[in-house]
Amino acid sequence: MCKPKEKNKEVFMRRIMFVWVFGVCLGLFSQVNPDTLPEKYVKKVILKIDKPGRGPKEIGFRMWEGEPDYPTSIVADSDGRIYILDHLNNRVVVLDTLGKFIREIPVKVYEEASLEEIKKTPYGLAFAKLYGKEMYIKDDVIYIPVRDGFFVNSKLVKIIKIYISQNWKVEEEKPSQYKLNSINLEIKGVKGKEVKLEDKKIEGYKAIKIMDIKTKETKVIKLPEPMSKIYIDQKGDIYAVNHGYYIAPAGKKYDENHPAEYSLVVKYSIKGKELARVKIPYSVGIPFITGKGEIVALCRIPMIDTPQVPSHLNGMKVLLYRAGGRK
Repeated sequence: MCKPKEKNKEVFMRRIMFVWVFGVCLGLFSQVNPDTLPEKYVKKVILKIDKPGRGPKEIGFRMWEGEPDYPTSIVADSDGRIYILDHLNNRVVVLDTLGKFIREIPVKVYEEASLEEIKKTPYGLAFAKLYGKEMYIKDDVIYIPVRDGFFVNSKLVKIIKIYISQNWKVEEEKPSQYKLNSINLEIKGVKGKEVKLEDKKIEGYKAIKIMDIKTKETKVIKLPEPMSKIYIDQKGDIYAVNHGYYIAPAGKKYDENHPAEYSLVVKYSIKGKELARVKIPYSVGIPFITGKGEIVALCRIPMIDTPQVPSHLNGMKVLLYRAGGRK
């Protein structure tokens, strides 16, 4: 017969064991396996660029000593056409979803500094005195902010606008009319067919708040990691995109100082149900979600197969991800 103290000790140990087993099981089940989600996306390389150039199937990129320079911005319009800001060639390249070249749009976004201007700077590297590398789109109008250099404190000097519906008409405007954050759609004013994202960010996109336009009901969706951008497609599905952050492996803590290993797109239904996760390796800019829910990304082809060495550039490619159907 067990003594009271021994019995209490046995009960205590059983409880400890139960808590440990429960925690392990909870951890295993909380690790989302993309293969178990309702939707699966299929990847297709629609354009591969092996060398820099200005031809129909080429893009400008180059290597500096420890500092590569290549396009990073990609968007798509309401008809599904894909746009790449080829800043070193002062143009926007337009492709269809098969990677076929449609046209180029001349834009003045890049100008190198002279040798005398370089000597006057303390940086010791070649630099541009005109630099536009970001591109945003809203209501089929493309916005390109252009600065007087590529450094953090560079001044915004102009905004280039491309009106797609007006045969790709190009205009330049003074930056005084804009704040960069108002051009970058982020989640401000973005509406889907049946859902609206609240204007206020929650914890830097660690969570988003959505509102059903019909019922006015709101719901907070917790995200796996801090996200860079939020999109809504024509059906009202929500896409949270992580780019430039470290995505912690299962069982490890998030570390904002760790180099990013890939971009992650997480798709949610209007009810907040997670539908799909898509990992995009070597993405050089934020992947773009089209109105049809396709994912387009501009990626580098590295010489050394490691995401931690972005300076080893061996070419670029354009990826298109389409939902392959529900499981």
